Amino acid sequence: MKSWIYFLLIVSNTAFAEYRVFVLKITNTKTLEVKTVNSTLDPEQYKSFYLVTPDETITYVNTWRCRGATRDYKALCEGPAQIKKIPIVSPQDVQKKS
Repeated sequence: MKSWIYFLLIVSNTAFAEYRVFVLKITNTKTLEVKTVNSTLDPEQYKSFYLVTPDETITYVNTWRCRGATRDYKALCEGPAQIKKIPIVSPQDVQKKS
């Protein structure tokens, strides 16, 4: 009987694991350098966890939910196809169009 309970506990812990992936755009306001980061941290959490200089701003671009867990440095899941098709526009592109 105890082994059955342990089995249910193990299965229930892994069966419902999920996480959210955020696409963050980090822009340096002085150099206009832009980098895109996929992270499990939202913009506010990212600022408190990683070093972000005062010249950098973090913009939330997109998010999606993934099944599974991120333990053991597992790669983050890919976003749905419609998310991949969204172009990321840099400040340089905006300046070129004006």
